[in-house]
Amino acid sequence: MQKANADNKSRTVWALMHVTHEDMGSFEFYLRALGIRPVPLMACTTDIAALNPTEADLVLVMGGPMGVYEACSRKHLTDEIKFVEKRIAAGMPTLGVCLGSQIIANALGAKVYKGPQGKEIGWYPVSMNNDGMRTPLRHLDKTETIVAHWHGDTFDLPQGAKLLASSDKYQNQAYSYGENILGIQFHPEVTEVKLERWYQNNKHEIDEVGTSVEALRADAHRHGEILKQQNRIFFTEWLAQVAPHFLEKHPNLMPEEQMALQA
Repeated sequence: MQKANADNKSRTVWALMHVTHEDMGSFEFYLRALGIRPVPLMACTTDIAALNPTEADLVLVMGGPMGVYEACSRKHLTDEIKFVEKRIAAGMPTLGVCLGSQIIANALGAKVYKGPQGKEIGWYPVSMNNDGMRTPLRHLDKTETIVAHWHGDTFDLPQGAKLLASSDKYQNQAYSYGENILGIQFHPEVTEVKLERWYQNNKHEIDEVGTSVEALRADAHRHGEILKQQNRIFFTEWLAQVAPHFLEKHPNLMPEEQMALQA
């Protein structure tokens, strides 16, 4: 797999979004701190088939309430899967979160289906395995932070992919494929403030799993700031690996982010 060319100073980021409240979250904060203005693309209103899959230096594929298995009735999902297939073939940096991780898994030939253990909604730890602890995801391990979950589907680990993280409820919580493709089932990007819109739009799911907005809000207050800090470290270190020119000579890097560039 080829890394982004450090001599090419283009720093184009696209974010494929499926509902407005599941946006880039704190990923957008960090990119803007680097002087990058990511471009949000609503999947249901964007002609994804007309996009050049290799034009953007980085693509984020965000979450959403639909399932990959609904592609027959949601054309944008079919187009997204084909788009991601081409980015994978080109070795272009791509990060999928929740539905995004499922889209990448499907693009790699894996099955996506309703989770047999039921929906996983709330704040729970994930454990990085030995492979995961050798990646930037180690900053999101249960020893560092509790993370947010909001999904009802899961997927088989794609052939050729490397499992990196699991939770007590679902084994496939994060995986990599090659050097530049990363899928994350949980939500490292959420923030305490932005989650308020999730509560408003997903009350039925909250009731379904037997929790409450008040309980979720309390957990977000308890864990949200630490997660935001750890996600910044994870994301910056990952960018240093897959798109190092995003961070070169930037004055706003924290000490641990400078170390990521020197690693």
